[in-house]
Amino acid sequence: MVLWLAIAAVCVEAACFGAITLLNAIIYDNLREGPRAAYDPYALFLQQDGIWPTMGIAQAEKPEDNRIVWFFGGSTMRAGNSPFDTSIPSYVATALNNGPGPVRYNCFNFGVNSFNSLLETKYLQKLLIEFPFRPNLVVFYDGANDANYFTLYKHPYGHEGMDRVQGLLESYFKTPIGILKPLCAAWYASFTREMYSKLAYAMTPLDPDSPLLQEYVDLTVKRYDHVAKVTAAYGSQFLLFLQPLYWGETCLDMDPAVHQEEETIILGRRSFPHVRQNVLIVYAALEKALAERPYFVNLQNALCSRTAPAYTPDGVHQTESGREGVAQAMLPILRDRLAAEEQTQGRTP
Repeated sequence: MVLWLAIAAVCVEAACFGAITLLNAIIYDNLREGPRAAYDPYALFLQQDGIWPTMGIAQAEKPEDNRIVWFFGGSTMRAGNSPFDTSIPSYVATALNNGPGPVRYNCFNFGVNSFNSLLETKYLQKLLIEFPFRPNLVVFYDGANDANYFTLYKHPYGHEGMDRVQGLLESYFKTPIGILKPLCAAWYASFTREMYSKLAYAMTPLDPDSPLLQEYVDLTVKRYDHVAKVTAAYGSQFLLFLQPLYWGETCLDMDPAVHQEEETIILGRRSFPHVRQNVLIVYAALEKALAERPYFVNLQNALCSRTAPAYTPDGVHQTESGREGVAQAMLPILRDRLAAEEQTQGRTP
């Protein structure tokens, strides 16, 4: 009996592995979800290939005329599968440096696949301690991963790898016999558990009035307030952009041809209606709580006027056209905030 149960468990795990691998190939054009990651004591993990390069940066003739912008976000910010010059920081740097001198801008792309505001805050701490160049402006580009991991784990601190790390640390005391710790940890890291979580994520609606959602929003706002205070202590400005994604848009008037084309591109649009509903619930709660914060900018519908598809089949990651549109939406706010920083420091913009 035990043998047959073990065989059944292996078969289920193999089937879930195959299903998840197939989904990755369809959605991400890769057998694995994201590039290789490496452990980091501050941020839990970072991409093994390091900080992603930014094109369009420039160096001023005088050191005092250099301005530095740090960009944080997930894989949409990093754009690690696309040419360097098509990332949001590259589009922004190119546009800023097309202006008259003497001020020149260096935009660092600290985007890390699957990072949400929690992991970005930890990464910011690491960089403020260790990175040699201080920022004039810190930018967080958030929303998709925050909504995703809260909905996936139903936990206010949800983040990438949460169950795996939790299983590794807690499994010794979660079994009657400590020697079973490897089996317990293996369950937390299993493809069976991952498949179950993904199905529950796609098929379970959120309650917009739940205490859990309110707790998540309260903690997230406190986190952003903390980031604003920390960056100010270092003499920097802070901006938070709520990112656009297909599942979170509420566009009233879109180009019909673009809308029709995206209807054929986006996967799971009809099969998993709760995905859009859940994203909109989280976005509405965050927007309401952050609306009065001076650092908050809502770009939820920034791409509604697009004339070409802006999203890849998962409805989250953006095409080159989409990222360029986001950069164009950011630029007026970035210029205003950088000008305000100049005045704060007693310099002429």
